[in-house]
Amino acid sequence: MPKTITNADGLLLQWGDRLFYEPVHARKAQRTGGAARIGRLAALREQIARTVRQVPEVMVKITNRKGGRNGMGAIRAHLDYISRNGQVELEDQDGNLIAGRPAVRDLAQMWRSAGRGIEETSRRREAFNVMLSMPPGTDRIAVTDAARAFACEEFGEQRDYVFAAHDDEAHPHVHIVVLARSRNGRRLNPRKADLQRWRERFAQELRDRGVEANATPRRTRGVTQQSETQTVRHMRTREADVRAHTILAPNPYVAFNAYLPTLSVWRAVATVLAESSEAEDRSMAKMVVRFVRQTQVATALSGSKNVDVVSPASLQGVMQSEIPPDQKKAPDIDH
Repeated sequence: MPKTITNADGLLLQWGDRLFYEPVHARKAQRTGGAARIGRLAALREQIARTVRQVPEVMVKITNRKGGRNGMGAIRAHLDYISRNGQVELEDQDGNLIAGRPAVRDLAQMWRSAGRGIEETSRRREAFNVMLSMPPGTDRIAVTDAARAFACEEFGEQRDYVFAAHDDEAHPHVHIVVLARSRNGRRLNPRKADLQRWRERFAQELRDRGVEANATPRRTRGVTQQSETQTVRHMRTREADVRAHTILAPNPYVAFNAYLPTLSVWRAVATVLAESSEAEDRSMAKMVVRFVRQTQVATALSGSKNVDVVSPASLQGVMQSEIPPDQKKAPDIDH
């Protein structure tokens, strides 16, 4: 018998969409059919499970900054960097391998003379330097294969690009250099939503290759501190003397207040799961509570005043061993 969509499922979709960006929900069309919604529900439950289990998060970062050195000279320097002056092979959009410094310089000259009007120096980015990274211990071949598939899907046949996989640092990572101007003249201009989509696509490509990977917004994970990875710092140090930066939450209460809207959504998700007739959903509700209590913003506030941001008394519905399917009142975990 085919699965039917319940009111609880509809609520889970409603609240889940507030926690996660695309592609957990449909982007191009509002598909409201039963099969489509069942697919969305399955994807959402998988996303929640990955998040509360704290599956490794992918990193996708544009490493060259707007307004800096971004002309042909900078492109040439970055190609030298990612190829380790010709010692590391580059692979282009057609699968061709470029090895040796003379071949790397020939590539740069070809890009310059391809009719795209790239000046030696420019204030706007004539190429985007994209780095894809995973934590130490991740299968390096899978990371490279996922990066190859990511670049093909995102940049396709209309843009020239090369990529290189580095294995000289603990974090498996791949550098991509993609020309800003496509063959039909359209310029690449990635925004915040595009970067999130890139993260999600890279994570999906990794999962397709058997690697656990997640791509959730920092706010969803309750992360209040952002710092550059060792890989990015090393790259900036080698290419130019650019000051690394760290963004810190100035006060745990400020961070917690900013996190409250997201916390309220997590509460609603836990409520729906806790009232479900499915044992797996009720178990997931407990995991959600534990996850929220362990978020960076929650532990920072707890440490500052020796208090628990999720009151133990408020967990009586969720943290008990079993929650009756016909439970009328949802547990209150939004303390």
